[in-house]
Amino acid sequence: MKRYTGKTSTAIIPYPDNQVLLIKRNTPPFIGYWALPGGRMDPGETIEQTVIREVKEETGLDSAIVNVIGEYIERGIKDDVDYEYFPTCFVVRVIGGELRKQVSEIQEIQLFNLDALPRPLAFEHEKMIDDYVHAKTA
Repeated sequence: MKRYTGKTSTAIIPYPDNQVLLIKRNTPPFIGYWALPGGRMDPGETIEQTVIREVKEETGLDSAIVNVIGEYIERGIKDDVDYEYFPTCFVVRVIGGELRKQVSEIQEIQLFNLDALPRPLAFEHEKMIDDYVHAKTA
């Protein structure tokens, strides 16, 4: 069984008309699941640098951090992978680049209305989006 662990980041990228950008993963442990862009922190990187790099690598978009939604714990066993991640979820805004999917890790990129998200989302991403919606309306 493979084990993945570590500090990660996720990005909520809001769009007009109450939409957010999601990616369909092509990597274990959640191949085929919809998720927020993001990934593992590289050595020597801050979590803020991680989220900006991951958004660029996965979507082709340049981004800037707007807000922090919170810190989460994602753990379990899925598809013969034991995972324990500690993501920080950010809201980011697009400041440039062109939307394109990173070929090896991503099956698909799509905008979804917050009222019509695909289920289930990977990891704790549903909770992150719920926390984002709650913060937006508070």
